[in-house]
Amino acid sequence: MTDAHDGAPWDRAGLDTVLVPAGTAWVGSDRPFEGPPVQVDVPAFRITRLAVTNALFSRFLVEGGYRRPEFWGCEGLAWKALQEVDRPAWWHDQRFNQPAQPVTGVSFFEAEAFACFVRGRLPTEVEWEKAARGCDGRTHPWGEDEPDLSRAYFAPRFVPIQATTRPADDLPMGDSPWGCRQMAGNVFEWCADRFHPDTPARRGDTQVDVRPSPRRVLKGGAWHTGASRLRAAARWSFTPDLRDNVVGFRIAFDCVGF
Repeated sequence: MTDAHDGAPWDRAGLDTVLVPAGTAWVGSDRPFEGPPVQVDVPAFRITRLAVTNALFSRFLVEGGYRRPEFWGCEGLAWKALQEVDRPAWWHDQRFNQPAQPVTGVSFFEAEAFACFVRGRLPTEVEWEKAARGCDGRTHPWGEDEPDLSRAYFAPRFVPIQATTRPADDLPMGDSPWGCRQMAGNVFEWCADRFHPDTPARRGDTQVDVRPSPRRVLKGGAWHTGASRLRAAARWSFTPDLRDNVVGFRIAFDCVGF
């Protein structure tokens, strides 16, 4: 299937996606602000196997994504006009700009605009968690074993190995049950939800928290965090203007019409 933007084709099927089938999954944990754990029924969706790379994001730049308002929401347009940005914050830093590395230094708004560019969206927190841990409520994408450097790129005892990211396709031993890679470590990932500490306690009523909040959800841990940050149920957040080298994203797609 091929989408087009003013005659410039983007083959959405060329994005490496995996199917997360419909069904119930355990999300949350019994830790503060993460629970209670609950089973939720999640419709089928597709999600990119890897975090979006610099190579993929470069298409957005080449096709004028920062100058095209049709890809940006109202908040994003206002933010972009104020900041006058035209590329990710770390785009010219050789530690973070190699083609196979996940793109970093992208705000929530930039991630959302790229998702629109490829006719997708950012995953919800519940979708992200199901993609990361399967249906059985496992602690990490690979299971219950503690993180090690064969499965995840992180900072043992919070001492970074190196101030850089690994290529997004590295560390297959850390894959989730659906085959998603690096959902623990390397870079935090933006989710669509607005952040509230009590969201997990409300999941019997709704999966997506749309109440106003100045913060957006981040999941997954990063290259500068310790092992305790890599649990799939762990919840983090920041204001949507964050453009740090520890934050990236991946894309979700509704199955209908894919």
